[in-house]
Amino acid sequence: MDPQHDDEEPEPDKQSRNTEFECPECNAHNPVDDGFVLGGEVTCYYCGVEFRVAEFNGRFKFKPA
Repeated sequence: MDPQHDDEEPEPDKQSRNTEFECPECNAHNPVDDGFVLGGEVTCYYCGVEFRVAEFNGRFKFKPA
């Protein structure tokens, strides 16, 4: 175990699919059955806003499409 990296969250894997996100517009939790990857698009099931999946400082960022 590397004590220097214990508190860091892992960076999103650019090739793996993630299966949920929190909508930045309405804060709703959105499961995504097919998953999503960086550069893809997701739509909030509650407010209907579409987002492009980007990366910022090693974390996913959802920008309006």
